[in-house]
Amino acid sequence: MNTISASAPSVRHRQPFIITRAARKLGDLIAPRDHAGDGNWSKDADIPWWAWPGGLAFAAFILFGPQFMGWLLRELL
Repeated sequence: MNTISASAPSVRHRQPFIITRAARKLGDLIAPRDHAGDGNWSKDADIPWWAWPGGLAFAAFILFGPQFMGWLLRELL
């Protein structure tokens, strides 16, 4: 009995379109892209002013979020 078996090509899993679009919009707030889709890496480019407080808030959330949430839950309950 001669059989020939071929394996199917691997399936490419794509991220849902909504997640990709949201990530792109959030990234554009911090580092805007030019029309070609490449990052804007010119020497004259500055980090937008709203990225600094956003970065600090994110770092504070990561570092102090669990302690704050524990304190908040203790106070509420």
